[in-house]
Amino acid sequence: MSLQDISSALHRFPVLSALNFHGLTQFLRFSSLAKESIAFRQVNNRRPPPVLPLDIAQTLAASLNVSDIQLIQACWAAFKEFVWDHPAVCASDEEIFTYNKAALLNGTSYRHIYPPMRLATLHTRNHGALPVYTTSLYCRKCHRRYHSNYYVHKESSLRVYYGGVPNVLQVATHFFIESSLLELFANGMVFGWISASNWARIYECGLAEPSPHVRNNKLAFSTTYSSLPTLKTIAAGWNLELRNDDRGILVLPHDESSQRDRLQPLLAERNKAMEGTGQEHWAHACDLCFIVFEDDAGNLLKMQSAHCDGDTIGHRCCKFHDCKAPLASNRDHHCPKHAHLALKCAVIECSEKVTPGHRTCGDTAHRALETAYFSRGKALFQLRSRLKKAGVAVPNDSLSPGDNIEDDDEVIIQGNCDGKSEAGNRTLRAYFGARRTHNEQLIMRSCGVILARATLFGSESVSAVNEFAKRVFPTPESTPEFFVFDNNCQLDAHQRATRDTHLKNTGKPVDVFHFKCKHKLTDLHCQRYCNPAAFPELICDGKWRFNTSICEQTNVWFGGFISIVQDMEVTRYNFYLDEMIKRRNRYIVAQLEAKGHFPWTIPRQTLFPENT
Repeated sequence: MSLQDISSALHRFPVLSALNFHGLTQFLRFSSLAKESIAFRQVNNRRPPPVLPLDIAQTLAASLNVSDIQLIQACWAAFKEFVWDHPAVCASDEEIFTYNKAALLNGTSYRHIYPPMRLATLHTRNHGALPVYTTSLYCRKCHRRYHSNYYVHKESSLRVYYGGVPNVLQVATHFFIESSLLELFANGMVFGWISASNWARIYECGLAEPSPHVRNNKLAFSTTYSSLPTLKTIAAGWNLELRNDDRGILVLPHDESSQRDRLQPLLAERNKAMEGTGQEHWAHACDLCFIVFEDDAGNLLKMQSAHCDGDTIGHRCCKFHDCKAPLASNRDHHCPKHAHLALKCAVIECSEKVTPGHRTCGDTAHRALETAYFSRGKALFQLRSRLKKAGVAVPNDSLSPGDNIEDDDEVIIQGNCDGKSEAGNRTLRAYFGARRTHNEQLIMRSCGVILARATLFGSESVSAVNEFAKRVFPTPESTPEFFVFDNNCQLDAHQRATRDTHLKNTGKPVDVFHFKCKHKLTDLHCQRYCNPAAFPELICDGKWRFNTSICEQTNVWFGGFISIVQDMEVTRYNFYLDEMIKRRNRYIVAQLEAKGHFPWTIPRQTLFPENT
């Protein structure tokens, strides 16, 4: 806009002479903030309305500290084309505050969310937690109500979401989060092991209120700016706190159930799709994990490796060995099918029922184990009390003797039976605490890309690993030339004993570290079939072609999530870990590309020829 345009406007609207240049600039900027709310009232958004809606005019007048609404309407008539044809301004925190202070009183807001009026909170990355209004639209012709992320037909109980990822996601009835902020949360979880609860605290303390550095150091800033009231003082009725359970994702059912319940079946379906070949980088290949070479006849051959190992992360599960049925509640120790076992003595070898008020039967040796278990909890309480008296910070939830003992992690108490049987002394073992799955098993490439994850419930048995490998490599074309696993000798023996030929063309070396430390020289089967030195094609110029220790290195990262997921319900547990793996894979692939390793994806028809 030129000075000539301004001069022409003054000639057409003499009332504008009451406005100085700063006031004109502020009008243009605040009008830009209101542009979305103005456009909502338009049938045709390509042209600006000739007159401002009354609530918008009042909002702009209050923002500019102007009492004459006619002056605001004259400014709009003169400069509406300029405001409409230019992109929205990048507002400062002070401008947002000033505008919102006036807008909220007029039933609108900065970043008013469109397609009943409702109070809502928009959590942003750059401007903190904003109190906003949301609006839905109803079409009398198609009988659909359009919300910001989805629409609902009048006669349907389902939400149908729009395609793509929106800029703002509705995560609960009255809570919205910018997708860029969700990306920040997700990357903090991947690379910093920051839990959802801690992200909520970080956001609340450091990001929710704009310019926290000003409010924490008022002496260093102007009196006017540092003395501004907080958003909470002008947003009565809004909840601006970000809660851990507010960060869900899109859901389908449209009923009175909670957001948590709506998500459950959709997450379970998604988790099922991620099993085996579901990770987006499952078909990854690069020159660190996929080697092409010529044989003596000049034919091009490929050599690809996969690596398998477990990490002792687990979720709560039924105490019946290897039972995969989900618990009705994380407080339970048995699934509904095995709930009757709660009345059984905690000693594993005993089949008697518990004595009322106890977790063991009346056997004195069994009761002694129960006494030892609960004494352990009381002793820990006493030690923590001493720490508190010494001025050391102790978690509040650990200061009550006996609290939550029934929900301790899996604990096996052992003791010797006083009596002698014909077989000699017996060692009694008892489960008192809640049981967890045994480990999370990963299969990955030597470059660091994780292909799949599986939960092993009872133990890291070779039969379970074998079934996991077959799900990850379901066709002969998808099987790798080498499968590196620290217990490959037992895996190979199991496959031979069961005549399982699925991985018959795959070499099964043990990685160098475990072979030297955990495999006996006298085990001829291991030395013959699993010694890494028995595979000369794995060695080039005296060095290993593949990084056979990649799983141990990756488990350092993966193990960082143990404190975050330990109390998660199983559906969210699986979703969370799969999502962390997916995002880490994207980062690894980007790093490989940056270093010139040229990652690419093998066409699925090559690995699944029967489907083409």
